[in-house]
Amino acid sequence: MSGSHVFGGLVLGVLLGAGALYVAEQTVLAPEPCAGACGTGTICEGERCVVEVVEAPELEAPVDEAAGKKKRGRRGKRGRGKSSGSADAGEGLAGPPIDNDAGIPRFDANADQTISMSDGSGRLSDAQIDRELAKLDSSFQRCVLDANARVAELGKGQVRFKFGVDGKGKVTGVNVNAPSNLSEAGIVPCVRKAVYGHKFPAFDGPVMKVSSSFSVD
Repeated sequence: MSGSHVFGGLVLGVLLGAGALYVAEQTVLAPEPCAGACGTGTICEGERCVVEVVEAPELEAPVDEAAGKKKRGRRGKRGRGKSSGSADAGEGLAGPPIDNDAGIPRFDANADQTISMSDGSGRLSDAQIDRELAKLDSSFQRCVLDANARVAELGKGQVRFKFGVDGKGKVTGVNVNAPSNLSEAGIVPCVRKAVYGHKFPAFDGPVMKVSSSFSVD
């Protein structure tokens, strides 16, 4: 092998080695973005790691199957009108209809009575009256329950009633008084009907006057 060939090969080897070193240095020395500090979900911007924003696909608005359907609202309770104790006064109230007491006569405690010589002077005892009124308890309770169903709050009060009973045990007329909260709820005509429809024991005497009451708690 000649000296020129050896020298030429040596020079070529040095050049190739230098080129490889330059490429290696370029590969090693080229810095990664943000020195490789950015992890998953972040990107390097201006030598700072920032959160990568990924635009989500636009979702279609759900179709409302009930759209276009008319909603039915809940009805409120009707207001209570002033009651005079008759059925007409209870129009517009909720709950059971108010009793119609138009055919029931009022009791006139001062009405004159015609008494003949053949008429007796008998009367029902207090015990008999109490027993008969006790039979009306269930009817009075129904009056209270029905009145309570017609209003938001019935409240308390005392119901007073007066009536007459003739010798045949028939009630001749009934008067009922109650506080406005009970009267407006329709308790008055209900009590009048209950008392007027009750049959008392017969007795030999003129019309008796009876007074009683019960409380609503």
